[in-house]
Amino acid sequence: FKQWYQRRVRDHREVPWTPAQYHLSLLPAFKSPSGKLSCILNCVFTIFKLLFVGASGTSVLDGTTDESSVPGADDLMPVLIYIIIHSNPHNLLSTIEYINCFLPRNISGQDQYMWMQFSGAVEFIKTMLQRT
Repeated sequence: FKQWYQRRVRDHREVPWTPAQYHLSLLPAFKSPSGKLSCILNCVFTIFKLLFVGASGTSVLDGTTDESSVPGADDLMPVLIYIIIHSNPHNLLSTIEYINCFLPRNISGQDQYMWMQFSGAVEFIKTMLQRT
């Protein structure tokens, strides 16, 4: 990841969110709810990694960070909304309903947090679309 990011940063015109969009583009390839959930969690986790790198340079990749450079939900949500809008995954609303119906009950911690952030971003987009 570090080498990939350093190559991509050389061209400042390139958007760094392509890996996260790639994970969302894989949603139709998976049939099980856990496979689809895995794509979404990988997308959100990739955004977090990119936000860490952007906030503190490569120090996160070396394992050293300070608390002032740790991105939070306020940093994640706008980027997540942007990525969802620009990747425009097919059947996203039905995929979310499918995952919610068959979501493993033992999901907790970081995975639950990332799933709730993603669901919240989609709800925000739905609200935006209803008002326009």
